[in-house]
Amino acid sequence: MKGLTPAAAALSLLSFLSFLSVAQAAESVAAPDQNFQIQHYSMSLARDGVKRETTFTERVYRRRGEVWTERVIPTEAAAEHGHDHAGHSHPDAASSPMWVRRQADGSLDARLVERHQRRTVKIDPQYYGNIGFNGNWGSIFYLSDPQSLKKMRAVGALSDGVQNYESKRGDITVRVSWDVKGQYPRRVETSDTHGHVRRETRVSLINAPNPLPWKTLTGYADVDYSDLLD
Repeated sequence: MKGLTPAAAALSLLSFLSFLSVAQAAESVAAPDQNFQIQHYSMSLARDGVKRETTFTERVYRRRGEVWTERVIPTEAAAEHGHDHAGHSHPDAASSPMWVRRQADGSLDARLVERHQRRTVKIDPQYYGNIGFNGNWGSIFYLSDPQSLKKMRAVGALSDGVQNYESKRGDITVRVSWDVKGQYPRRVETSDTHGHVRRETRVSLINAPNPLPWKTLTGYADVDYSDLLD
């Protein structure tokens, strides 16, 4: 999901020990294969009184060493998208699936998949910002980097397999409900004390497609993103 930077909070000795135990457990548990549906919501209230709300849904298929992230496009929007991109050579980062694989040396192979053009577009690190990818494997594989939990305060005890975390930085509060066994956040919420900004992400488990999407790319051309720039 796309980058949070929560601030560290002071902890009592008891809560610190509880937090440390959960954080260490999270690091020691191998992340299982998972199939996610992610619902994103954001709201902003401007000074002029205009309230803007945005919602969209993604599906993510996580396997060892690779992650496929795909926006769910409503049928009517998909038809318009196909019309707009007839004969267009530039990849659409918003609607094209992103396929990221972690190599043996720790480097990432990131690609956009354009089904209408039957090609994968390799993205070099200097262009990650163009496609909304921060280049952090932890963020994309776990949906929220487990390392960020070390900077947050554990709230309460582990319950129903979930450990809640919270951090505050100025007027901004971030809350994470972390599924310890599944190794993903069931919910992430960011809000400010004035009610001007709110973002919420909810994650649920879904069935895996058959075949997995990267198994359907036989015959696709491989191109480099830099070759498509004007």
